[in-house]
Amino acid sequence: MTLALVGLNHRTAPVDLREKVWLAAGSYGPGLTALRSDRELEIALVSTCNRLEIYSVSAGMATRSEDAIVDRLSDVSGISQAELESVVYRKQDREAVEHLLRVACGLDSQVLGETQVLGQISQCFEAARTEETLGPLLTTLLSRAVHAGRRARRETDISLGKTSISHVAAALVDTELGGISGKQVVIVGAGETAAKAMRALYSCGSPRVVCLNRSAAKAEAMVGGTDAEVLPWPSLARTLTTCDAVITATSAPHPIIYPEDLATILAGRGGRPLVLVDIAVPRDVDPGVRELRGVVLYDIDQLAASLDEGRAGREAAVPRVEEIISEEADAIMDWVQSREVVPLVQRIRDKALAVADEEARRTIRKLGGLDERQQEIVSTMARQIANKIVHEPTVRLKARLRETSDDTYPEVVADIFGLAARVDDHK
Repeated sequence: MTLALVGLNHRTAPVDLREKVWLAAGSYGPGLTALRSDRELEIALVSTCNRLEIYSVSAGMATRSEDAIVDRLSDVSGISQAELESVVYRKQDREAVEHLLRVACGLDSQVLGETQVLGQISQCFEAARTEETLGPLLTTLLSRAVHAGRRARRETDISLGKTSISHVAAALVDTELGGISGKQVVIVGAGETAAKAMRALYSCGSPRVVCLNRSAAKAEAMVGGTDAEVLPWPSLARTLTTCDAVITATSAPHPIIYPEDLATILAGRGGRPLVLVDIAVPRDVDPGVRELRGVVLYDIDQLAASLDEGRAGREAAVPRVEEIISEEADAIMDWVQSREVVPLVQRIRDKALAVADEEARRTIRKLGGLDERQQEIVSTMARQIANKIVHEPTVRLKARLRETSDDTYPEVVADIFGLAARVDDHK
């Protein structure tokens, strides 16, 4: 069996393409149904604002499964196969394992060491488990990835300081406004990202925070314990007229702020610039807003790396995190290889011992007159010879399986020993 990864992320695809394939947490189940076919024995996806990655396990050639996933992703997203092929990456076996571990440890994030991705991987894990699309390999991979991510953050400083897009957004607002204290900042949304943005704003100074969300109850729950004000959703236009900056972080499937909406609002601002920081995927602010005079708009792909405070300290932790990733990848691959080799080794030994027992019985019949003790000696000798003959080939078999990526190798070995091929030998 082959583990395969097909994915795209913030390094390979711009936000206007990523938002077309983005899946909300509640859409993971339908997404798995849409992307899976009979070709995949197991499948799971990891969807965040910065990536969509599909991990699959198939019995045949990995490239066929990968091609099929790209085809279905094209159908679901409406993106042409040619455009998808220009931005997707494909990885197999250990390379796919190491990639997911890097994601979980925060090394493949827009903000080095960010922690939110761990929760997102866990959500995807639970969704795949609920949809019953997991098997032993992906269950092990996803659970070990979460474990590795926790290890990296517990044993190193990879998540030291401000390590989320929300913190970077708040720092950007602080910079654009020349200081955030006393300024009115609007947060649109009430999910985890919005909550982090609110806390990050307070860590930058003493702003006047206003929160709006279609569900007022969720907004009230988010601001509990702070002096942030919650306004009803219809107040959005009026609030945009008076505020200094806006951070949008909703899960809406389409923009909530369009150029035509802001044109009237800007006329009532008396020439004061409006800073918009959109950290949602799909985007909350239509990119056409950039054409309006008096607006400064940043989307998630434009957040300046220079505002990533503490990056130097986290970069110093990367070598140790890479060691953790290597250790965890070794453990996962050893587990995979043991699943391949143990049943085959057992069948080789069983056949050798069966031959030894049959030859011992034939020898005992030919010799005749042996007492029970003598018969036991003959049988034991035959088994010992069989075990010694089989020992070195099985040791070499285990070593070879650790070194090779050829998933036909177990079948070849089985054929050499005259064993009927069984699919479960190399699952």
